[in-house]
Amino acid sequence: MIDLFDVSDAPRVFGETVHLLEDEDFHLPPGRYALMSQTPEWHRPLLDILGGVRIPARGRVVHGGRVSWPLGRQGFVRGKATGIDIINLVSAVHDVDPEETADLVTMLVSRPDLIERGIEHWPQFARIEFTYALGLVPDFDIYVIDGSMPSEPSRFTRLWQALFEERLVGKTLILSSYRQKQLLDYCAKALVYEGRRFSVNDDLEACIERYPLRPSREDATGGGAQFAEDGGDLGF
Repeated sequence: MIDLFDVSDAPRVFGETVHLLEDEDFHLPPGRYALMSQTPEWHRPLLDILGGVRIPARGRVVHGGRVSWPLGRQGFVRGKATGIDIINLVSAVHDVDPEETADLVTMLVSRPDLIERGIEHWPQFARIEFTYALGLVPDFDIYVIDGSMPSEPSRFTRLWQALFEERLVGKTLILSSYRQKQLLDYCAKALVYEGRRFSVNDDLEACIERYPLRPSREDATGGGAQFAEDGGDLGF
């Protein structure tokens, strides 16, 4: 459950001020939602508001449980820190055992030998796997995913999808993706953003036809949700 109370927000997106929300009062019941709109380039700041990563200019957002950081973003997995450093950070923030976290991540990722090395030396696929693996560690009530979920035919994808489906039982999901199959596989309804307002539409397939799926400007340039490297996105 997510509630917005009198929320107004006008962040800068690609150098321009965008009036995203205006006096918005909205209740999002528990469920699995695909975020749909004519402006996928605005999904990132919308998810930041919904997930509590950023405080709106006015109003407040209340969550009915623990919310994940926007999974798929790579902003905090970079630089001279090692994988162990990031594991310890996530474990401390979310009050989970660092050894159990390390065990799960090591079991999932394709290159566990990299975890003790500086992330700046990791290949891109290793950063992506590592970030998604970390997202399975805390017991979240609301999962927010910004970018396509793992889909390559690999051991990591099979393991991650199986564990994620277990974690998702009885939980809420908000997914922003341009992959139709993933939206249909994981979501039951559409969370529609239009005219500075949110609404819920039960006919997901009709919404997919109405709001054609395409990469956002970030995704198209290779710096999007799945490959973002422009700042911390853990939400603490």
